[in-house]
Amino acid sequence: MYLKNINLKRLKQLVSPLLILLVLVLPVAVVSCEDMMGNYLEKPPGGDVTEDTIFSSRTQVETFLTSIYQMGIHSNLGYASANSNVYSNRDENIFAGACDEAETCANWYRMNWWNEGSISANRTDDSRFDYRFVAIRKITVLLDRIYDVPDITPEYRDQLIAEAKLIRALNYFEMMKRYGGMPIIRERLQLDDNLKIPRASLREMLFFILQDIDEAYPALLDNALQNLRGRVHKGVALALKSKVLLYAASPLFNTNEPYMDFGTNNNLICLNEPKNMVWWERAAAVADSCIRWAETNGCYLITDQGVDANYQYSWEVYDNPEIILAEKAAQGMGCWNRPWSGIIPGSIIAGSSGTNGTTPLLNFVRKYEDRDGNKVEWNGGDDLQAKLANLDRRFAQTIAYNLSWWNSQTPEVQLWEANEELGVAAGKHIKDCYGGFWLHKLVSPSIMRPDNQEPVPNSTLFQLNEIYLNFAEAMNEAYGPDDKHGYKYSAREAINIIRERSGQPAILSGSGIYSDFRELVRNERAIELAFDNHRFWDVRRWMIAEQEGVMSGAMYGIKIYWINSSPQEFRYTPYLYENRTFTKKMYLHPFSTNEVNKGYLIQNPGY
Repeated sequence: MYLKNINLKRLKQLVSPLLILLVLVLPVAVVSCEDMMGNYLEKPPGGDVTEDTIFSSRTQVETFLTSIYQMGIHSNLGYASANSNVYSNRDENIFAGACDEAETCANWYRMNWWNEGSISANRTDDSRFDYRFVAIRKITVLLDRIYDVPDITPEYRDQLIAEAKLIRALNYFEMMKRYGGMPIIRERLQLDDNLKIPRASLREMLFFILQDIDEAYPALLDNALQNLRGRVHKGVALALKSKVLLYAASPLFNTNEPYMDFGTNNNLICLNEPKNMVWWERAAAVADSCIRWAETNGCYLITDQGVDANYQYSWEVYDNPEIILAEKAAQGMGCWNRPWSGIIPGSIIAGSSGTNGTTPLLNFVRKYEDRDGNKVEWNGGDDLQAKLANLDRRFAQTIAYNLSWWNSQTPEVQLWEANEELGVAAGKHIKDCYGGFWLHKLVSPSIMRPDNQEPVPNSTLFQLNEIYLNFAEAMNEAYGPDDKHGYKYSAREAINIIRERSGQPAILSGSGIYSDFRELVRNERAIELAFDNHRFWDVRRWMIAEQEGVMSGAMYGIKIYWINSSPQEFRYTPYLYENRTFTKKMYLHPFSTNEVNKGYLIQNPGY
């Protein structure tokens, strides 16, 4: 069964009556149940479909599993508004604009709440809070009833159970990284059960996630890298476990002194023990296992497109061999619709639904080395185009800059200010370009006017380059940069594999231009995983978000001025765009006041 070929209209007809039944049986079995069920009480035309019907055949249970995928697999791309029925992401835009990567140019996005420091219990930021629990509840039903399906082999039944458990682990991890410990729903609840489940400790939740992954692993497909793309498999399990352990090992959680004192509730927001190196060791071991899995399952880093194209190919070409798992949207989206319209500047595709684009900040552009591996100074000068041409090749495969090529409809991006003395009008694409750059990654050059292509967005959730970087970070923390500890690579070797495929020189000894190897690892992670929904979380798990220029303090852009017309030369000047506010409470998300008032959730500290 190919999940991507399921008819979603038919799926809704099948699932809606089942949810009616579940509402009657489990009125408060999940968090925010009152809010969630409103969307599912509509009765389908023609006949009733009962829970017994759903579990009466392999075909029916496969359709139910598809609904679990629909609710349980998130997207890093912002598809629609918070009031829509888009299940995978209702954030409307990417979260690069909530950290030093970028500015989301339209000021009404929730990303700006983080920049203002105004995130609160009455201004929360989690568009999938309810859908995660819908998915988890569906999973408990499947685990309870799947043994009733008559025409299913034990092997295939175990595979479906494994897929459901892995999706549950993914959803609990998404909650863990936002909130710390959360209520754990292990099995289907009955009316006489305690339905107001309190928050589990972070340690309990971590162990529950790892248990689900470990129990799922043996029965999963070895891979799903051909016509089963979008379905979870052993590689996804290893990639998720690698990420879970990396977060557990990081300073935010791996401590008995949390970011804010929470008294007797410290165990909700940290592991509540002194820093334990075993978490780094376990993270390294699992990342190594994932790299070895890739070697035998047709998953590999893209290295055959040339150093000027390898990186772009790895994010632009859907279902390429580097992708471990991607969320696949239910339908195509044209250039005037989200997610594209939140990234593409209105000056490039006018009349998009929104949103003025996403502009990378100088704070982030400073992280790109030159092609010799040196740090680049951005103090202003007349050498802008030469400086841009000599940056790490991943820069031009990620960011649109002055005179760069966007696509055949916009062959030259123009980002200069007006110059009356030279009689030069402002560049065509300067409006709202606060950083002096536009984000191009995530948007294929093939997306053009008119709006008649409607490509189906794919949001990469796990990619092999991330696993190499997870491995490098964990290895360096556990064993240092050069000790392989019996694994295939050292931390340094893993970093150099990533660098070299884009033409950056290897770091042969010491830490090169970086103060220590940890700084190198973190900078490489920022560049390689740029705008892929990592940095907003990374800077908080490392507990550096409050540092100047990360999620707090001065954010800079550049202004570009035309000097000569023949040859074209430009001067650039850094300028202060805005000051952002970050307070310690923002290392974790708040719960909404409505949820806390229901009496089962303890609010995170500071909110």
